[in-house]
Amino acid sequence: MSRASTLESPKASGDALEADVIQAIDALEYVGDRTATWHDARTTALLEPRETLPFYGIVVVEPETPVEIKGCQIRTSNGSRSTRGRFYVKRDAHEQLLEAAGMYLFVVYLPRPGLPQVARAVVPATIVDELLAGRWYDVDGNRSESEVAKLAWSHVLEPVAVDSERTVGGRP
Repeated sequence: MSRASTLESPKASGDALEADVIQAIDALEYVGDRTATWHDARTTALLEPRETLPFYGIVVVEPETPVEIKGCQIRTSNGSRSTRGRFYVKRDAHEQLLEAAGMYLFVVYLPRPGLPQVARAVVPATIVDELLAGRWYDVDGNRSESEVAKLAWSHVLEPVAVDSERTVGGRP
């Protein structure tokens, strides 16, 4: 089975994106769901911003900091139109990341084979918490979470910094 055909579900796309980001950034180490379900990685060394990995609200990330990687498509269908993609945040996981002084590593990607990344940014959970205020809603059904929020990438990243013609994948 080709990698492109395995990326049909949002979960599979998210897993592939997380693996690519962790592999590309030396200071990140994978954290499996058996260890923690509320973050995907942790820093193993000092993480500093670069042109392809800007930081918002901080200047460095200390070692042993939990990092939740969130991805979204650059554009998504919205009925008959399209709109900017949205990051999907689970409240319980967010609260744990907030309590641990963790970071989000947001990634905007193109919905194509290989999921080319067009923007990345590291943002403290405390800042994301402010952005999520008033956006939480209850989820019905048999889901692992009861409250979630969606956040358009343009609420986190400067739209002028996101260019669908320029990828930022690979080592920052």
